[in-house]
Amino acid sequence: RSTSLLLLSALCWAQMAVPFCVHGFSAKVAFGIYTKLLIEKPLLTKSLTSFGTNAFSDILCQKLIAESNTAMEEAGAPAKLDNERLLHAAVTGMVWSGPITHYWYKLLFGKMTKSIKDPVLGLIVQIFLDAIIFSPVTVSGYLSVRSLLEGSGFAGAKEKCSTKLFGAVKGAWKFWPAINAINFSIVPMHFRVLYMNVMSVFWSGYLTQVNSKKVAN
Repeated sequence: RSTSLLLLSALCWAQMAVPFCVHGFSAKVAFGIYTKLLIEKPLLTKSLTSFGTNAFSDILCQKLIAESNTAMEEAGAPAKLDNERLLHAAVTGMVWSGPITHYWYKLLFGKMTKSIKDPVLGLIVQIFLDAIIFSPVTVSGYLSVRSLLEGSGFAGAKEKCSTKLFGAVKGAWKFWPAINAINFSIVPMHFRVLYMNVMSVFWSGYLTQVNSKKVAN
């Protein structure tokens, strides 16, 4: 199952990589192509970006934890990367985090706050709505998708949400408001999910660690 998911993910990345190979890779060319893809294929591009950032975040998280554990233990072989956990984190970004953020931003900056004329008031309302509505939805969805990928099904999702959701949402309330203040005020609309994904390297590392913690009996 993991091999099949990895192959599917690689094929998705290949679709994104073809233009880079054709045009010749450089930072300027890559950014130009990426910007074009954000405009022409926003959902696919944001989903694959979330795949990449979630994967990188989980690798970083696993490496940091392994180094910390190794430092505490004088002997023992270095811990191996948990490839299944890595794949689950990446696929969750692709099928959940990227798409849900894409549609949420369309709703948040459209019907929900477009009529607010005062920019400061609009920003405050956007940050508030993101914290009150989006944070619980996206965290509960993340934990649920991870449970489905791990094979524990809806029962596992229910258990995780009942034991881990509130603490993770409180973490989101500490992490995202200041970041969203920048994102919602000065970042162009089509780059906002990208900005969120870059910041999510840190957030996803925290979230995947919350997901991986064993539930105390």
